[in-house]
Amino acid sequence: MTTNAKNTHALVITGGHGFQEKPFWEMFDSFENFSYDAVTFPDAFKYLSVEGAKAYDALVFYDMWQEITPAQQAAYLELLHHGKAIVSLHHTLVSFQKWDEYKQIVGGYWTPGEGTYKHGVRYTVQIAAPEHPVTSGLQDFEIEDETYNGFHVNPDAHILLKADHPESGPVIGWEHQYGNSPIVYIQLGHDGHAYGNPGYRQLVSQAIRWVVDQVGA
Repeated sequence: MTTNAKNTHALVITGGHGFQEKPFWEMFDSFENFSYDAVTFPDAFKYLSVEGAKAYDALVFYDMWQEITPAQQAAYLELLHHGKAIVSLHHTLVSFQKWDEYKQIVGGYWTPGEGTYKHGVRYTVQIAAPEHPVTSGLQDFEIEDETYNGFHVNPDAHILLKADHPESGPVIGWEHQYGNSPIVYIQLGHDGHAYGNPGYRQLVSQAIRWVVDQVGA
């Protein structure tokens, strides 16, 4: 585990998918009044329980991990029903594909072989809920990123972000609740082009603040 220390304290969870580490961590370092620890699956399972996660205001997932035991599922579900602030980014939509309940947790699913993806697409991120705290102060912005298409969004999701591009699904960000846990999913975030994008950084930062505020409300 690595540590970087400052006010909202999060655990950032990776594993199961490579990424550009230097610009990724630079993004989190740029957030004000924010500190984080970083952990990789399978070590992350130690923190996916009521007791294991108690030191953290939020869990930020950026993984594509697949293997999970029934005991690990049960501990994670207990945590979510207890209440924990969750932000899920990008390829987390493809995590735990053999665990059906995960689709309800993240609020949607994308199945390789059914959906499509494409790297390096330049398109406009549309702010679908401008009054929501996650998107507050943001206007539609351009990004170069990896798109997903053909994925499912659960009907109870509150849509935050949209896209109008043939390589992308029409909904690319949402929030919903699972158990007592507020959850934000943002499809954006493949590489340094996204991590360094001011609009993306603002989205991730505000998403973390908002889910933390919901748990503390």
